[in-house]
Amino acid sequence: MIEGVALHFHSDFFCIEKHKKEVACNGVLFNNLYEPPSVFVDDGARNEFEGILNSMVVEMKAGEFAQTEMLVTWLKLFLIKASRLKVQQSPQALADVAGDKEPFLLARLKDHIEAHYRSKHTPADYAELLHITPKTLGKLVKTHWNRTPTAIIQERILVEAKRELYLTNKSVKEIAWELGFGDEFYFSRLFKKNVQVSPQVYRETVGMGRG
Repeated sequence: MIEGVALHFHSDFFCIEKHKKEVACNGVLFNNLYEPPSVFVDDGARNEFEGILNSMVVEMKAGEFAQTEMLVTWLKLFLIKASRLKVQQSPQALADVAGDKEPFLLARLKDHIEAHYRSKHTPADYAELLHITPKTLGKLVKTHWNRTPTAIIQERILVEAKRELYLTNKSVKEIAWELGFGDEFYFSRLFKKNVQVSPQVYRETVGMGRG
């Protein structure tokens, strides 16, 4: 049986929009589509994390003045320590496994996805940009990132969709159109399949529509 503690907060935007300068975990702990999301915690790190969590529990029970600010401070400390561990444990190991050609293609793939995720949504689109076959692209991504190209592309689209839902009052139809979806309902189905809630519910519980 596995036991643990759940530290519940909204990872998408705590680090990305509100506290990215202080915490600097965007792309390290969260929203890195190309690296494993886990962090190994040894006994020393576990004791540090448990100390922070215990302090947060005490603060929540105390209910004293400026409680929210204190909890945010503890959360920042927790995430900074976790980010440092992640950086120590993931120094480009996956990209160096297969030699020079494959990491170069992976770097180009990242660049192409960043440049074209609004208009190009299929592995075949990116295989063409890289001058390789979709099958070769699929094997390369699977070998190094243990993912499919489709999953990588869709996750980049969803990161942007969440950002738009969180920060703007654009309609779901507008966001879908800007992300290259002519069919709003197809976009909504894709979003719900991956995020487990519809774009509108996501906005109402996380973004500009909350409260």
